Amino acid sequence: MIGLDGEKMSKSKGNLVFVSKLLSDGVDPMVIRWALLSGHYQDDRQWSGQLLLKAENEVNQIRVALAQSEVTDPTQMINDIVSDISNNLDTPNALKRLLNWSLKSNSDGNVNQSGAVSRAIDALLGLAL
Repeated sequence: MIGLDGEKMSKSKGNLVFVSKLLSDGVDPMVIRWALLSGHYQDDRQWSGQLLLKAENEVNQIRVALAQSEVTDPTQMINDIVSDISNNLDTPNALKRLLNWSLKSNSDGNVNQSGAVSRAIDALLGLAL
């Protein structure tokens, strides 16, 4: 369940956040997707502007790493993300792995594999970064 202001979002209460409204307000669709993937699908969670801002910062961090000509070898990270997804669709952990990889890549890039990472996260998480 996703809540807003401490209550479950519901049509009858009129406390819904529409993706169409977020998009018309200029929110990047991948930021919305990241925000939704950051919580486990089985857990109750709250939607907020802070969640969206955090997602935007994290997406930007990944994009900076992917823009580099050399990154940290992504092979193990990609395999671990596959494992996370296979393990009850653990998207929060998959995103943490991606963030950790991006931090390492920003300081210790040594292979030209950012394209492989982009393709993997698009295929595995639906994130076109």
